[in-house]
Amino acid sequence: MNMSSRFFSARKALLCCGCAALIAISPSLSIAQNDPPPEAGRVSYIEGAPLIQPVGLDNWGQAEVNMPLGPGDRIVTTNAGRAEIQVGRTYIRLGTGSDASILDVSPDGISIGIATGRARIHCFGLWPGQALHVSTPSGAITVNSPGDFRIDIYPEQQAALFTQYANAGMVTGAGGFSSQLPAGSSLELLGSNPVVPQWMDAPAVEGIDTLSMQRDRQITGSMSYRFVSSDIGGAYELDANGDWLGQSPYGAIWFPHVGAGWAPYHNGHWVSHAPWGWVWVEQEPWGYAPFHYGRWVVFNGRWGWVPGPPAAHPVWSPALVVFAGGINVGGGGVSAWFPLGPGEPYRPWYPCSPRYVDQVNITNLTPTPTVHVAMSYAGFNFGAVAFTNRAVGITAIRQEDFAAGRPVSQTNVVVINKTVINNITIVNNNAPPVQPNPRTMVMHAPAQAVPVPAARPTLINEQGMTVSASAGFKPAPPPMRPAPQMQTLPGHKIVAPPPGVRTTGAPANAAAGRPTEVTPAGRPAVNGGNAQPQGAQGPHPTGARPSELTAKPPANATAPPSPRPSNQPPAETGTRPTQSPGQPANARPGENVRPGQNPNANPGQNPSQKPGAKPEDKNKKPGEPKKDKSDSQQ
Repeated sequence: MNMSSRFFSARKALLCCGCAALIAISPSLSIAQNDPPPEAGRVSYIEGAPLIQPVGLDNWGQAEVNMPLGPGDRIVTTNAGRAEIQVGRTYIRLGTGSDASILDVSPDGISIGIATGRARIHCFGLWPGQALHVSTPSGAITVNSPGDFRIDIYPEQQAALFTQYANAGMVTGAGGFSSQLPAGSSLELLGSNPVVPQWMDAPAVEGIDTLSMQRDRQITGSMSYRFVSSDIGGAYELDANGDWLGQSPYGAIWFPHVGAGWAPYHNGHWVSHAPWGWVWVEQEPWGYAPFHYGRWVVFNGRWGWVPGPPAAHPVWSPALVVFAGGINVGGGGVSAWFPLGPGEPYRPWYPCSPRYVDQVNITNLTPTPTVHVAMSYAGFNFGAVAFTNRAVGITAIRQEDFAAGRPVSQTNVVVINKTVINNITIVNNNAPPVQPNPRTMVMHAPAQAVPVPAARPTLINEQGMTVSASAGFKPAPPPMRPAPQMQTLPGHKIVAPPPGVRTTGAPANAAAGRPTEVTPAGRPAVNGGNAQPQGAQGPHPTGARPSELTAKPPANATAPPSPRPSNQPPAETGTRPTQSPGQPANARPGENVRPGQNPNANPGQNPSQKPGAKPEDKNKKPGEPKKDKSDSQQ
């Protein structure tokens, strides 16, 4: 309280104005074009030894939990591993042998690329006006509201299979192809340009589905989302690692279960990551949300984390700290920092607009009678602030250890002299004294050979253009290629299209010059004849588990979720779900289930939107037989 009164005693009358600014700014979060992404991704779960290829680099390193991810980063899972990537309220669960990239993150959309393997993707919600796009080598899927879907890539067949479990998506490809993908349906895209659609039965439940359902239950059952924004990644991990105090002079406070002498931003290391520069990576498994959102304070003798307003869309920051100078040990330079306290302004050390400075502060500060939230923080006199944590939370290491990304707890320079602490100078521009090097993002070299080429994969985005996660890549029209030979995907059978679903821009058959026809059995005909028999089997994708692709599910079988022992991967099964796997129990289709919210409660801030109806297929032949609803895959 003393800190707040010292800092803002002359301006407490503006508290209501600060609240009004919060309400006015947080829903839209308009970010300038050259600003860093308002949301960052992270590696939120790993099994085995996933690999990372950071943006702008060709070399690889070992991925670790809480490692930050941004546009251009690429994650590859080995044949014995899985991983989860979190971006906002979207979770991308990667099966074995998968290759995923973050293409873009902005207030308008989140773009992910899946080049190989399989991914189960659950989007719990998006910002207003935001869409989720997932690109593959054959086409893309877009959702504008909460959804749950899976993508399987078959490199040998040059195909991608999209399966929608909850709500609906829109599948698109080159040449203006598009098709609505209702819940409970699976659509294969064969080739790239032209792309040939083919409806399939849903894949059997695999280990990646079981893992996804287990992770979903942890998220939806979290109590921490009563106190924090649902957009804060990793907040569900706070439940088992600390205690909440609902009311205090600073608002709600979370106290971690830590030992004596613990301090924020002390147990971890620094990495360099574009476009933010230096980014903090905390070593505790729960150490993501409290180190990229909110503020820290010592309250009743304990360190506690104070989140921003639960209703805000908080802007992510690489580390909410103050960099200081004026310390010398043994004649060498030392880098020092301490955490920001409630109400204290954050000054980014990377290029950004004044609007970004306002939003990254306002959306992470909770106004109370003792904590003021200003209307604007651009041009704030940062060096004149009396920071409360400078005397209790200072951490210092040698600059060469900082630059090398060495663990701070092992290289910490103890600062106990009060005279030294009082003489610490605050860097007015808050710029770390060490020049970042992108190669410090890769901390540990791979323990085994990387199973994929270093060259970034080429994908087809939602506009039917080729894209890549490489720096400076500009979308371009995909080259024309001969359509691959039709064949049934391993472990699948062809089914009739869902009732009422029409496709647009279906490519003409390259050889016959006629539109793709649909036979009564639901199989697209090639050159007016029959495709290969349904029993045709192609090779398994590289790195895939045979059971994940070829297990034939028994009729009317169900796959009830069941917890698994820790440190053991989910058991592979061969059953097909009778309901949407990963959807919370009793959740109604179309609901925006907020993490931590009862699925039976009213929808959250992002109501579901029904995708618009698509125009009639102009290639439909007169007299074409009507689709039999009994053959449809619901």
